[in-house]
Amino acid sequence: MPSLPSNASYEELSLGALDPGRVEAFWRYRAHVRTSQVLLPDGRMDLVAHCSLRPDGSIAASWLALCGPADVPGTVDARPDTVSLGVRFRVGWGGACLGLSPSVMRNVVVVGGHAAQLIGEPAQQLLRAKSLEEMRSAIESVVLAKTSQAVFSAGQNRALKAIELIRAGSSETLDDLLASNSRARRTLRRDVVAAAGLPLRTLGAIFRFQRAMAMLKSQRHTSLTDLADAVGYTDQSHMTREFRRFSGSTPARPTAAPIVEREFSMAHGRNVQDRNTWALDN
Repeated sequence: MPSLPSNASYEELSLGALDPGRVEAFWRYRAHVRTSQVLLPDGRMDLVAHCSLRPDGSIAASWLALCGPADVPGTVDARPDTVSLGVRFRVGWGGACLGLSPSVMRNVVVVGGHAAQLIGEPAQQLLRAKSLEEMRSAIESVVLAKTSQAVFSAGQNRALKAIELIRAGSSETLDDLLASNSRARRTLRRDVVAAAGLPLRTLGAIFRFQRAMAMLKSQRHTSLTDLADAVGYTDQSHMTREFRRFSGSTPARPTAAPIVEREFSMAHGRNVQDRNTWALDN
């Protein structure tokens, strides 16, 4: 599994005071030369601050971005004098916490003034930050406020339960949840799309793809056939089709891109929050 190019670095940071039940990761990305970085679909929503730095490390300019849930790969252009700090919400939580429709935001990235307008008054707190440390603190403060104000309906709660089951790979329990009458099944499927912006089946495929990518990176497999079996593909051909769908690459030569590391590590009994600590290296 290739790592990120040596001209770029991606790191998942300590969540600090952020609720790990609602926020999946606080991350930082920095390119050391101008590059175009591939972004793999993970079904999540992100709040991102891009910071252009002066030679002394202070922020010269900053702009915000809101990234909707994606089921297709994308790219982002990065400059060597820019650092991106972002919060990745757990699937089903981003829309409620940010007050946005995940369905409307599907495969959409809103940048600059429009993003600031959607975030509202708290955006000014982010844009006033003069250093990366101040920006990190401002993002944490804004996200804390927004997550604490999130209001959930009965439909949202049903969707979150179904999403957690499919994320955990509990197909039998999910089948039980869907085994009621057809009207209830249709309602649940609508609830999931409203909460996450993507259908249950698509989310399941994305979770499986991300698990496979994480296992490739950590070399937790003896062969591609074993990998396909371990993460729940019907066979290696099925896995290859899904890799092409979500990354445009194959398991034999996967795309070098950031993946959802924290969730995978915690699911396998390793809490990486203490390991991925914040460190400025300007």
